[in-house]
Amino acid sequence: MTAWEYLVIALPRFEAPTAGQEPSAALQALNAEGELGWEAVGMTVLADESVAVLLKRPLEADAAAADRSLLRRLRVGRPESNVPAENGPD
Repeated sequence: MTAWEYLVIALPRFEAPTAGQEPSAALQALNAEGELGWEAVGMTVLADESVAVLLKRPLEADAAAADRSLLRRLRVGRPESNVPAENGPD
């Protein structure tokens, strides 16, 4: 049976797309998490009108190390509460 790990993130404020515009900050955030192996499985609008997204991925022993490595390469800004703590060199 597959073991899963879960993550909840708050998306940046939604901006309607316009012609020729780069993907919205919300879409960029979801794509960044997808690069780390996370899959969105649910979302909800909170009382403050922000959107929380539930993500999951298969649990792997070295998942935290992979996150840190890819984050350094992509220089993706994630809320501090979602960034794995550094435990030393990868």
